[in-house]
Amino acid sequence: MTLTTPHSVTSSLAWATAIACLSTLQFGFHLAELNAPEALLSCNFHRNGPLPTYEDTLWSQYGRKQCIPMSGTGIATITTMFTIGGFIASVLVGSSELSSSVGRRSMSKLTSGIYFLGSIIMAVSNSFWLFNIGRFITGVAAGLSLVVSPIWVNELTPINHRGLLGSCLQLAVAMGILLAQLVGYLWSNDQQWRNIFVFSACIGLLQFVVLFTTIESPKWLIINRGDIHGAKRILKNLRTDHGAAEYEINHWRRLSINVPSKPVNKNETSALLADINNSSRVDVTDSFLPLTRTVSRRGSIDPTSITIGEFLTNKKFILERTSVFAIMTGSQLCGINAITFYGVRILKDIVPKGTNVLVITCSLSVCNVIAAILVSPLVDKLGRKPLLLTSVGVMAFCSLTIALGLTHDWDYVVAGSSFGFIIGYSMGLAPIPFLMISELASHESLGSAQSVGTALNWASNVTVAFSFPILQDLIGGYVFYGFFVICTSYAIFFYKFLPETKGFHSAEEVWRNFKN
Repeated sequence: MTLTTPHSVTSSLAWATAIACLSTLQFGFHLAELNAPEALLSCNFHRNGPLPTYEDTLWSQYGRKQCIPMSGTGIATITTMFTIGGFIASVLVGSSELSSSVGRRSMSKLTSGIYFLGSIIMAVSNSFWLFNIGRFITGVAAGLSLVVSPIWVNELTPINHRGLLGSCLQLAVAMGILLAQLVGYLWSNDQQWRNIFVFSACIGLLQFVVLFTTIESPKWLIINRGDIHGAKRILKNLRTDHGAAEYEINHWRRLSINVPSKPVNKNETSALLADINNSSRVDVTDSFLPLTRTVSRRGSIDPTSITIGEFLTNKKFILERTSVFAIMTGSQLCGINAITFYGVRILKDIVPKGTNVLVITCSLSVCNVIAAILVSPLVDKLGRKPLLLTSVGVMAFCSLTIALGLTHDWDYVVAGSSFGFIIGYSMGLAPIPFLMISELASHESLGSAQSVGTALNWASNVTVAFSFPILQDLIGGYVFYGFFVICTSYAIFFYKFLPETKGFHSAEEVWRNFKN
């Protein structure tokens, strides 16, 4: 019996994972929430609502304006403000002890409250700057979500289901995007566009409430609080083999001794060591050697011994650093959020007259969800690198055909290639980058690698969010030729310099095999 003893997915584990996924669902929702109502809320387009006039609405009666005047640059700013908030939050939580000093469930409660606050501010905004503040706040919540939720799910899940349940977080992002498109389709008119943000506030409130029905990470309780009894009680509901769960408990107890996250009482430490040494249930195989700062174990998210500065400058980590840079920037600079943020803007002037663009964007989101579901079980079967290469290859081809379609008014080519673009992204660049960080980075650099990678992901997101509408106004559909060049460049890099991580138990094995 070992730490890798197969377990089934218990109801407690499934419920906790579903609640954690609400965080990334909200991230996806806020990514796409401005796509449909962008022109309406900025006073650049008008569509009548269900009531005779705007003055008949509840929003008007409470002094809310019909729209908030802003230019194309203003639209780019409010879109970008979300990514700036996410970037700042991911850097702060990744470079401090906040993520370890506050429990995963408690951090998720804070995150859901921040989502709620930001959404309410956007719903009631009457000015450009207040709307930006709300957008920034939801970005902060999203940044916290992308750091904490994967850690929480990882720590709750037995190793034989981490790939499957971890992929649910990305599936939730796709579902959030779809949900934003659907409510946008229903409420994108002069009278109801504010309801979109009320809806997102309700999701945040729902998650806050249901978080009280789930459990804290047992690993966090042991390492950061020394609460062994509480962790055992929780783990019994998360594991189907209670004997193997005991081994997992002892594994975490050793880690709490070898890498303490806070001052430990000497007497308590001695008693704990004696308890472990005398335990008849401790295996002496390599699977149960205590994790130290120099012993790597794939899938663990534990305290790191190096700083972000050391990770960025030490030549020892150059291969890890380069690969993390590439996969995390590539997942955004490939141009996916040009479709997510500005799909309506791209398609509205190219589709046949009379076509409802919102129907197409909703269909794109449905395609995204279906592709995410179909790809999830393939990550462990086909490997990471083949899926990434296929992903960027498909996106490169579709970028080229979208550019040709936009510059030659080939409406069906643009629409069809947009679907291919979404499918290509879902095949690799969507689910794999965050997964690969823990497989590419050694144990001592994992925390810093995650922080740097997440920050780079957000920074790349900011670049696309702000620059795309400006470039589209300047050069039109030719901007997608740029995405073709970017995707092709990443495909070449992945092929030559990115290792396969499937089937290896540590980053050291990955790089040793790659060099050979």
